[in-house]
Amino acid sequence: MEKIQWKDDEIKNLILKGDERSYNGRFERLKSLLSIQDQRPFHVPALVDEYYEEARLCWYAGAFVATIVMVQLSFEELLRSHYRVAKGVGGKLNCGKKIDRASFSDLIDEAYNDGWISEEEAKLLHNLRKNIRNPYVHVKDIKVDSDGKPDLKRPNFFTQYLKIKGPEAVRSDAENEAKKAIQLLVTLLPKMSSHFGGL
Repeated sequence: MEKIQWKDDEIKNLILKGDERSYNGRFERLKSLLSIQDQRPFHVPALVDEYYEEARLCWYAGAFVATIVMVQLSFEELLRSHYRVAKGVGGKLNCGKKIDRASFSDLIDEAYNDGWISEEEAKLLHNLRKNIRNPYVHVKDIKVDSDGKPDLKRPNFFTQYLKIKGPEAVRSDAENEAKKAIQLLVTLLPKMSSHFGGL
């Protein structure tokens, strides 16, 4: 297979054409984000801040699955960072798991049980984990019912693919799921960071 040698002006032209095609979507996504995002600064650990910025950049760029994953990582690292400070590096949660071995679910439950997050916040984070993020990061085979018909209501590799490439076929799409995730991030993360005193 012969490797194509691209000239700089050809690469620039590809970028300009891509920018032109994607402009309207990026404009609408940024407009939507700015309309709900609190512009006041808030304090979070450095890694959380990086994940937060990457999640917003993924949303703006139209990388919807990446947006969902980065939103979850932002919240998980905020909780994990809090417990590294509260329990010490290498410490254990009350459930007995080491902080760095605890799942996102464990961290949510611990934060709720400790009174660091409200019941509503815990529900929102569990919904993000279970119904938005998990189907993309824990992709499953198609389950076949006892009558031999595929159960397409359960998340599987095919429905996840259709959410990205053919959302009209499954009446659900990655973009709307990413929108829900990014809205949760920009509204809840600043609020949660104030619970933790910015730690």
